[in-house]
Amino acid sequence: MTESNLPDRVTCLETIAEVTLLAVQQLGIQQREMQKTLTDSIQDLLGMMNEQRGDMAEIRGLQPENRQILDILLNRQNPEA
Repeated sequence: MTESNLPDRVTCLETIAEVTLLAVQQLGIQQREMQKTLTDSIQDLLGMMNEQRGDMAEIRGLQPENRQILDILLNRQNPEA
């Protein structure tokens, strides 16, 4: 390596370092955005699961009532049974 191209090499290395730093910063930003998106999606999923649980509990609560109504209706159709 000669003394004359040393400044060029330093400039090149500085440029590589700057580009690398910018790339790492951009990756960090993208990772945070992806993490937020994933967290939001998980929260949405948990919300939907809670709604489904509520719906299932309501259905379970209605099942005995529906059975009683069905028994009454069947007894009206077949009073001898």
